[in-house]
Amino acid sequence: MEKSYKKDFQSWKGIITLKLLCCNIIAGRFNWRKYCTPQSYFGQEICVIPLHCSYGQIGYTVYFPYSDMPEVEYDWEMDKLTIDNEDWKNYLQN
Repeated sequence: MEKSYKKDFQSWKGIITLKLLCCNIIAGRFNWRKYCTPQSYFGQEICVIPLHCSYGQIGYTVYFPYSDMPEVEYDWEMDKLTIDNEDWKNYLQN
């Protein structure tokens, strides 16, 4: 019984972290350069990988090392934020 409670708490904590991250990215408050090496973000370790194409950087991917959390990708060229290749609002709606 105790394990399921802890798992529910971890899921809740992960969802809150995802919502904070997405809201801060959309609002322009997320300093992605700070997280190019693993750092704590609201108690959750994250790391950023820049996205490049033939003519330069077009965005970045945020991943959660040592965790089963989904990847968050922001493409500033297309102004598109996704969680596991799904629109972030649709992903967090449930």
